[in-house]
Amino acid sequence: MSISNRFFSTGGYLAVVIAVAVGAAGYVRSAAIILSLATIAIAMARNAQGRIERYLPILLAIALFVMAIALPHGR
Repeated sequence: MSISNRFFSTGGYLAVVIAVAVGAAGYVRSAAIILSLATIAIAMARNAQGRIERYLPILLAIALFVMAIALPHGR
């Protein structure tokens, strides 16, 4: 595991923890955006050989990011 993969993996898992804490505090849109970026970081850190294993998590994260941006203000 190279240093960049280790950085993306550790940073991604740390961002997941932060996203859960932010979501529990009530900031759902911010948590969804952080979680989507964390998912992309973790997917980039994995050394998957197949296309589906590599790009499906990235596509799901992009869909989550778009959904979080499109959410109406909930106040």
